[in-house]
Amino acid sequence: MILEDYIARMNESDFVGISNLFTENCRFNDGGARPLQVDDLIVEGREALKKAFESVWENYKVRAEIVKLNPNSMEYDVYLGDVKLECVGCATLKDGLIDEYIVRPR
Repeated sequence: MILEDYIARMNESDFVGISNLFTENCRFNDGGARPLQVDDLIVEGREALKKAFESVWENYKVRAEIVKLNPNSMEYDVYLGDVKLECVGCATLKDGLIDEYIVRPR
């Protein structure tokens, strides 16, 4: 399942692998850090997404754990160093890739 692959690549710090799970013109809106008063990470396009994830790994030790997996969404915990973010993500797929992914706190 593509969302399991997304988490596996997060845990491998594989920003190239993550970006390859998305369509060329994808939309990504991550508001999972809102409880920390952090602005949403909003990017459009696979290349911009790859650069955004690369920047995150330059600044944080990242790992993630799936809490509950659904067909096109999941609840998961993301750890940025010692900070735990409880997230829910919803994916819209196109041709077997993620075309839009929205993350919010849960």
